[in-house]
Amino acid sequence: MSARFLSSLFRIAFVVAAIDLAACATTQTDMIEPARDAAAARAFAELATHDVAWTAPGGDEAGSMPIGNGTFGANVWFDAKGDLLVLLSHTDAFSEIERLLKLGRVRVSCDPPLSVAPFAQRMRFADGMIEVDAGAGDDRATVRVWIDSASEVLHATVESARPRTVTATLENWRDAARTLEGGERNSSWVMRDAPASIALTESADIVVPAEDSLGESPDAVAWYHRNESSIVAFTLEHQGLLAFETAFPDPLILRTFGGRIDGEGFARTDANTMRSTAPNTSHALRVTVACSQADDLASWQRRLASVAANAADHAASRARTAAWWSARFATSWVFVDMPEAERGALALSQAYAAQRAAALAATGGVFPVKFNGSIFTVAPRFVNGEPYNDDFRRWGGDYWWQNTRLPYHGMLARGDGDRLRSLVDFYFRALRGCAVRAKEYYGADGAYFPETMTTFATYSNGDYGWNREGVEKSVVQCPWWQWEWNQGFELVALLLDHWDHTGDERMLEERTVPMAREVLRYFDTRFARDERGVLVISPTQALETYWTGVVNDLPSVAGLREITARLLALPSGFGGPDDRALWERMRASCPPLPLTPDGTRLAPAEKFDPVRSNCENPELYAVWPFWLQSDMLEIGRASFASRIEKMTQGWTQDGMQAARLGLVDEAAANVRAKLENTHKNFRYPTFWGPNFDWVPDQCHGSNLLTTVQEMLLQSRPDGTIHLLAAWPKSWDARFRLYGAAGTRITAEVREGALVSLEVDPPAHRARVRVAEGWVAP
Repeated sequence: MSARFLSSLFRIAFVVAAIDLAACATTQTDMIEPARDAAAARAFAELATHDVAWTAPGGDEAGSMPIGNGTFGANVWFDAKGDLLVLLSHTDAFSEIERLLKLGRVRVSCDPPLSVAPFAQRMRFADGMIEVDAGAGDDRATVRVWIDSASEVLHATVESARPRTVTATLENWRDAARTLEGGERNSSWVMRDAPASIALTESADIVVPAEDSLGESPDAVAWYHRNESSIVAFTLEHQGLLAFETAFPDPLILRTFGGRIDGEGFARTDANTMRSTAPNTSHALRVTVACSQADDLASWQRRLASVAANAADHAASRARTAAWWSARFATSWVFVDMPEAERGALALSQAYAAQRAAALAATGGVFPVKFNGSIFTVAPRFVNGEPYNDDFRRWGGDYWWQNTRLPYHGMLARGDGDRLRSLVDFYFRALRGCAVRAKEYYGADGAYFPETMTTFATYSNGDYGWNREGVEKSVVQCPWWQWEWNQGFELVALLLDHWDHTGDERMLEERTVPMAREVLRYFDTRFARDERGVLVISPTQALETYWTGVVNDLPSVAGLREITARLLALPSGFGGPDDRALWERMRASCPPLPLTPDGTRLAPAEKFDPVRSNCENPELYAVWPFWLQSDMLEIGRASFASRIEKMTQGWTQDGMQAARLGLVDEAAANVRAKLENTHKNFRYPTFWGPNFDWVPDQCHGSNLLTTVQEMLLQSRPDGTIHLLAAWPKSWDARFRLYGAAGTRITAEVREGALVSLEVDPPAHRARVRVAEGWVAP
């Protein structure tokens, strides 16, 4: 099958300069019209048995359930009085000082109050909805909460056996401008450790008065936060880049976000409150939100009102949203039954479904998902007792590549490849500024990405260093990532994975090849070559662990070797003559993969001082995220066995690496340990952590998904698809996942045997390799 033909099958839409990957999952997995096959029907029924169900109210934020539609999200809970509370969030709601803020909190109360005995609350994955049955007999009521899959509107309906009055109140803690003090200042990571003389201030939210700025008096409570200032210009000046400010567009200035509460039969009774005009047995409320950069506030308000008006049909919204989520869960699934002796409190099947739903709920924004809590963070008193409000998160608003990438690995395998957009576009937007910095700081062509990067492509000012007296502009004063360069290679490898899965030519031509060009040009012009013409990558470091004396760190070398080989294997029509010459030149100058002196194990670098500063195993990057040559399998296994750090939590990658190496027992043990990581103060099963970061830890949850997928299916760069490479014989499984060229694998493992295997299209059966010890039916 030719690449040109594959492209006709896997077409992706583009919008202006930014690629819209929303069509990726559609073409990859037929998800708009899900396959109505018997396996999907059985999986759909099984999914319902893994809904998260509770028989008592959550009580507070730590007892909340997360919902979202990719950009707009909410933590939803009921308190002991029977009130419904929704803590509203958005993927793109960054403040003046680059903190990802909540939109606010809404309390919904009933009169008479909802009974909490009996009480049944369920997260219905296939409907994208939280449903509550409260009370009994004449006091019974059903509450449903969902966020529209196609617009930024949260719906809450109340169906009651007896008439009730319903009140919705905006609870807003940002009612005055506020300057951060003490440890809370570091939740603005771009300004971490700033001198006390620099005030870190966020403006107040504005509740729109009864007669709004449009001269209208709608029956709605509306509010907004608007950034009239921004930290961007200050940061560019501090880092010697203000002369190039056009290369660093400011995503914070005039960013406006907020919401609007309304509903049929509701009237505004005070600045923050909507109340039903009469008791009734049926009520429907809407909370509509918006987040964008807006030159004109009035236009932003009109758009918000327009979205709300178009969302009035809650029945249509509920049906549309259920169809979207049902299609997603009919696209792919993983269900696992462990032996009783290996089971913990949390079932893997439920954890997998819940984590996938949480990822889908928050990976559709302009910015990538925040590894440190996504959009579902709550006040830190529930995590570690710190006294700050719901806007706080440890590690702030910046993006660490080593963390940010993890939620996106594995998306293609489960048919969610459209959600790569937020990651790819974020780094592509940063490319121009990163290229300017490479030239200004190092005189190099091309571009590199800082390990920790702001929303506008700079270093954090604290990482760059506050005391610059006598310090060269190019010197970054944070030793944890001062000389870390490997980020671009992994991003290009992930883009090449997208090509392998989808065959999309336009994505390849407009994102992958340009990204590879700039990443490779940086290495080509930044570092010297030895007398043999081999690249000498120095200064560098091996991740955050080995800082000094490092030459040719393994993550960079493994990435360089992999992407040059894969780029050169592309069909000849891709990449112009200059690109092909660059690929050839860089391939010829690749250093060898670093090994220990006896040649039996991978090494963190060709040369390095052995002083360790973090808990990573850089040598194992040759195993995952990159691919180890098959003839080096025993070297990989020996390296894994002798690794210094052995971990199961957070961003550590032992599980994926064990799976790649076919280490069944080690991978299974890693998964079991991951399932025990839910924070003890939280009720929802996927509120992991905080581990190294924050709750819910998206690195941890994402690594759980990817580890399980790698154990079941590995789609390799040569186009082959390897099944059950690290799957325990004692674990039964039913799964549907995806490999190269859009190949859909539907299979069942039962009692140590592969009892069914469907490959679609059937012609791709020749790509499939079943692991030794398993027999294909």
